[in-house]
Amino acid sequence: MAIETGQTNTRPFWAILTLVLLIVLLVVVRMVDWDAGSGLGTVPVTVTVLKEGTPIPNVSITLLPMHHHDASLRPAAGTTDSDGRCQVTTLRFDDGAIPGPYSVGLEKIPEWTLKFNDPSLLNVDPGAPPSGSDLREPDPTRMYSMARREESKPQPEALPAKLVDPSKSGLTVQVEVDSPNNFTFDVR
Repeated sequence: MAIETGQTNTRPFWAILTLVLLIVLLVVVRMVDWDAGSGLGTVPVTVTVLKEGTPIPNVSITLLPMHHHDASLRPAAGTTDSDGRCQVTTLRFDDGAIPGPYSVGLEKIPEWTLKFNDPSLLNVDPGAPPSGSDLREPDPTRMYSMARREESKPQPEALPAKLVDPSKSGLTVQVEVDSPNNFTFDVR
């Protein structure tokens, strides 16, 4: 295409303008994504679990939406720390829960399962043959045997079985937008 001498070529202008607009659009999208909210409309929720007034660590907490027909509610979960407290998570770490009614499930994580959080055990191939006599090297067969043995033992620190299933526990919370949403459950 030939350009007449009296006309100016505007292609570079439009190319640069398009590039600048794309960059501005990407920056705006990233800023919205970096907003403090999760995009789901979650609010911070703290749950504390006590047993006769004493904090219970390593309790798995499940918040299950009570109205299943409401698609905007999602389950939230967390695990208590040494103070018996946790921030629940819906989508992003510690982002809270979507406002609404929830039934609550509580389950004490058995101490013996926490042994498997050892980073040295992360590289174990469960299909590998026994390692032999070197006790420092994890043996998948020995780990499986220990898990089966410990699982069959009664767990003295376990919470009542009815608390595990949120729909049967009888525990409920109402998460609200303009509220501190700090819930405490004292298990007797």
